[in-house]
Amino acid sequence: MTHRFTTRSILATLLAIALASPCLAYNPPVDKAGPLTVTIEGPSEVTETGAALPVKVVLENSGDQWLAGSLRLAVIDRWTADPAGSVSFKLEASGKAALDFKVTAGEGTYSGHYPIHAYAEVEVGGKTLTAHPILILETKLPPVVRQRPTLSFDPIAMAADSELALWRVETHRTVVAPNGKAARTMPVGWQGSEEESRGSTSIGSETLDGVSKSCIAIHPPWSQGNVGTQWIEYPITLPKSTPIRLRFANAMTPGGQSDGVTSRVRVAAGDAPDGTPGEVVFERHIDAKSWTEAEADLSAYAGKAIRLQLESHPGPKNNTGWDRSFWAEPLLIAGNVPGPAAFPPKTSEGSLALGTIATTDSNYQVRLWPGSRGLLDAVVGFAGGPKQVFFRGFQVKVMGGRIDDTRSPILLEQVTPEQCESGTCIRHRFRSRLGTFDLVARLWVDVGGLKAAFRLENEPAPQPWQACYLEEVAVGPWSRAIEQVYAGAGNVIRKPESFELSYDGHRLSTSFIGIDFEDGPSLLEASDPPPLRLKVSPSENHCSLHTANACTLTLIPADNAFSAVKHWRATNGLAASGGVTKAAGRFVFDLWGGRYGESAEGLRQAFRYGLTDAMVVWHNWQRWGYDYRLPNICPPNPQLGTLEEMQDMVKACTEAGVLFAPHDNYIDFYPDADGFSYEKVIAFHQGGTPVKAWINEGRNAQSYRYRSDAIDPFLKANVGWIRDHLAPTGYFIDVWSSAPPYAYWTSDGRFVPSTYTREKWGEFFAWIRDELGDNAPQISESGHDGLIGRLDGAQTNHLRVGEPMPGDRGWCVWNWKCADAERTPWFDAAHHDRFILHGAGYSSRYEGGLDSRMHGMYSDDYICTEVLTGHPAMVSRPFGRDVVRKYWLTAAVMRALALRTIEQVTYVGGDLHRQHVLWSGGGEVWVNRGETDWNIGGSVLPPFGFVAAIPTDSEAIAKAGIIRHDEAIVEYAEGPDWRYYNGRMLVDQTLPVRMRVDGVRSDGGRQFMLDLTWEAEVPVPEGHRAFLHFCDTGGEILFQASQQSDPLREGETGRFSVKATGSIPEEAKPGQEFELLYGIYSPTSGGRLRLGGPDVGDQRIRAGHLVVQGEGERISGLAWKPYVPKADPYLERWNVDARPVDFGGIKTAGGCRIHREGTSLIVTLLPGERAPAFDVEIRWDKWSQGLAAPTRVEALGDDGKTISTEPISIADGTVKVSCRAGVFAYRLSRHE
Repeated sequence: MTHRFTTRSILATLLAIALASPCLAYNPPVDKAGPLTVTIEGPSEVTETGAALPVKVVLENSGDQWLAGSLRLAVIDRWTADPAGSVSFKLEASGKAALDFKVTAGEGTYSGHYPIHAYAEVEVGGKTLTAHPILILETKLPPVVRQRPTLSFDPIAMAADSELALWRVETHRTVVAPNGKAARTMPVGWQGSEEESRGSTSIGSETLDGVSKSCIAIHPPWSQGNVGTQWIEYPITLPKSTPIRLRFANAMTPGGQSDGVTSRVRVAAGDAPDGTPGEVVFERHIDAKSWTEAEADLSAYAGKAIRLQLESHPGPKNNTGWDRSFWAEPLLIAGNVPGPAAFPPKTSEGSLALGTIATTDSNYQVRLWPGSRGLLDAVVGFAGGPKQVFFRGFQVKVMGGRIDDTRSPILLEQVTPEQCESGTCIRHRFRSRLGTFDLVARLWVDVGGLKAAFRLENEPAPQPWQACYLEEVAVGPWSRAIEQVYAGAGNVIRKPESFELSYDGHRLSTSFIGIDFEDGPSLLEASDPPPLRLKVSPSENHCSLHTANACTLTLIPADNAFSAVKHWRATNGLAASGGVTKAAGRFVFDLWGGRYGESAEGLRQAFRYGLTDAMVVWHNWQRWGYDYRLPNICPPNPQLGTLEEMQDMVKACTEAGVLFAPHDNYIDFYPDADGFSYEKVIAFHQGGTPVKAWINEGRNAQSYRYRSDAIDPFLKANVGWIRDHLAPTGYFIDVWSSAPPYAYWTSDGRFVPSTYTREKWGEFFAWIRDELGDNAPQISESGHDGLIGRLDGAQTNHLRVGEPMPGDRGWCVWNWKCADAERTPWFDAAHHDRFILHGAGYSSRYEGGLDSRMHGMYSDDYICTEVLTGHPAMVSRPFGRDVVRKYWLTAAVMRALALRTIEQVTYVGGDLHRQHVLWSGGGEVWVNRGETDWNIGGSVLPPFGFVAAIPTDSEAIAKAGIIRHDEAIVEYAEGPDWRYYNGRMLVDQTLPVRMRVDGVRSDGGRQFMLDLTWEAEVPVPEGHRAFLHFCDTGGEILFQASQQSDPLREGETGRFSVKATGSIPEEAKPGQEFELLYGIYSPTSGGRLRLGGPDVGDQRIRAGHLVVQGEGERISGLAWKPYVPKADPYLERWNVDARPVDFGGIKTAGGCRIHREGTSLIVTLLPGERAPAFDVEIRWDKWSQGLAAPTRVEALGDDGKTISTEPISIADGTVKVSCRAGVFAYRLSRHE
């Protein structure tokens, strides 16, 4: 599962804080039913199986009558409870009793979390009541030994003139040989640490001095006096051809003070007794911590069956300290191995013409040069006039190894051409340790491009925890260097360095990529099913999707990447699912917090401002709190309001024509939920351990991943309840388009491929849409493209390329080294009309650690990305000034772009940050994501500015822009009969509360006291308190100070003197400085209030630095250095002087929407209780639309009723409306 991150983590933390439990963990094992309270008392941790553990169930009667009932315990999987049945009990009035049970974890219990359920039933007032507390035990047990296929130690027959990569050979044994004791030969294929001596062997990779190599890591035995040597051995029958050489590199672990190991290559007879060390053919002592190459000659053993042994001995001193040593990429070479054919080919001799790929602007011929290993080492070329590019073969991985590699232990026995409808089809017969299998590969050209299809046939039958399937398929190296790569929701990366992007909604969300080759053509590569990842390695000229299972790759050359993606869009056969048309173009209220009733009123207020071409996604409502005890989600959480209040919120949306989609989740299954069972519903790793899903950190509650074949009963029961009680018009399922469809193993070792999970998820979305009716749109998180045709859309997470910022948002960027990069509409170039992405990301993820004011959901940066991609705008609140502002600015353009397609994207002047997007129907968008202004046909785009002009279905043109005009950054939007103008005067939406530090006192040590002055012009909202964070340069909290009193909590206003105390860390040294960031937050919700002042971007205000004084290591005192104000780039984007801006017929510093209503002109104001008064001047001859000059101005409330009648002001044909806060709109009309 992917990260699930910011919003989820915050909500979980808040929820946990609200719990009335002293322990932040799963819900306490207490429940009530009427007067009965039931508590389970038992162990919190279990470390062995088979032991009966005492559990006590305490029953309390708070009533004034006797209670009689029954009690039973329930456990899961291999656990047992004693007694197993129900036990009767009686409680006198105000009485208390305890019943004793024993529970036992049976053999085969996993390390994880197990529930103990208590069900206590009593009759009260003629009704049966049930109390159901749940105790969660954590089990910490040795790994469960599962039956796996036994590997034989049969020798590998090595062919003449061939190579064998030993690190990829699974037929190996480790021999642990302590001095003076019998050697112990471990099972075939064993990796790990031997129990007694702790000698270890593992196969993986290691990076030393920046050079990564696959390697075998060996640490000789050392524990409990068992010092000795250790080797790994391989059974091999060598060919008669000579020379025979073993090439490898050695090194030591980079940490520690090892005196080195003695590395030996030994050769023992193939039939030698187990544990027999062979003849030494190479030996050296090495303590180097970088790769040291070497070679051993094995020619003397040509034609013999041997055991080749790689030994790591602690050396002459038998000192095993820090003796983890590496054998890097040991390669056995027999005879004279032929080199690869010349690449790229110099002529067309020996090639086959596969066809021609014709796109709208180019034609490319495709040719195939077959190789000695069929299609695995064949060369494919694309030629379009002078532009040519070739690739060599395909990389294919089966049973953990690359079978395209001539060094593979999985041997290619036969290559057989076969008849096929078109193109070339070749069957490749392989022999593996499990038996033979066929790789069938076909290449052909059709209208959609070059297709490469791969599948396995005649593979060995699956065994428990063992399956033979296509683990990876990728295109081989290219003949040209990689200039640019396009991938995901949308990033273009120029001159990329090595990197991998996993397929998920945050990174590689597209099953297609684009490549621009240096001095060559562009190319699109697509994969069906969706890929595992994108791998880019410029040093190898490798850039390809890596895909699993039977698959088809599509390759489309073109003169530019967007022409290629346009061709793929027209030919890939993907179709929109039923809810796409309803979801397209809708503004999204993405709501993660709030009570049902208050949020319903906020939404109704937004609807009064016209925000109705919209959808509400409501995330936090589940019965036990957000993402906890799933899938038990119904009825709604009573802490947030009543069922009736939530129903009223849905009703408010439905009556306004706004879609409503509640949040659901079928990734995270919690151990205390009904139906939880590792053996029946949880996915497993191949190693036989349960797959962990999200951990609700606020509760310290771990969930586990569903098996996709076990979701059905839980999902359908929940959807049925939601349909009947809430009647939503849409549905949101978390994660399913954020995480990739996953492969997994069942508890009995059956392999389930990712293609099955993908199909099940798609079936569920289609079923829910039908069940809710009226093509209710199905929405998910982030939005990869693997479910198009079943899923209607998702909430984008459009991350940037760059270096991670300090803090916990480092994962929110693609940390990809390159010459340049920028967000770009890559996903939408293919899918805009068949998969509806909303917004540009959850705000903190989009920001990725940057200032939320400059880069968050309401920023110009964020909005211009929404416009660049054509995504309907997204907001995080039900109502507010910025909510209305975003809708008025973007909604008309997004409605006009709904279901359109992107025709071309141009980087103007080759600048990735200046983009021009041409849409079907003639729509055009210009976006400036550069650092300087950009003049477009007379419109000046500041950084993060844009201009959009989109023809609508009514033949009008929807326009919008953020531009620099009249020496200010302003915004506007236009529809057929309305205008929106915003001179962007600064409306202070911060709480007028400030703090300063008047001084610091210390005793010369680490303790200190601050003298603070708070000024509060208004009361701080109830339930909030101040915080004082002392941070490093990245804003990470190092320590905090505590106020001795907090008058702000009492709701007082005025000026207050407060003292705060704290202590600097023990490791602090003279010269260090700690920045004080202060703010006000709610311990219940975790949310911070926006205060005025130099905000670091996360609602924390800079106050200054605490400076450590002293000399050397000795601290003599602490000093205070106040913050020196600096230019705030955020304020530079706003009209801080409230200077009126002339938009051409309308002049104003404020924000308003103007439209005609009958014989009147309506001027609706952006909401804002603290907005300063401003004027709107209207040149009537430009705006009359045939209306007579007004004689009256009426101030209207949001109910449309007149608040007051204002005097009219007309001079030189200009009508001036004086606007004030608290007024919804002004009506200008003529009354004779």
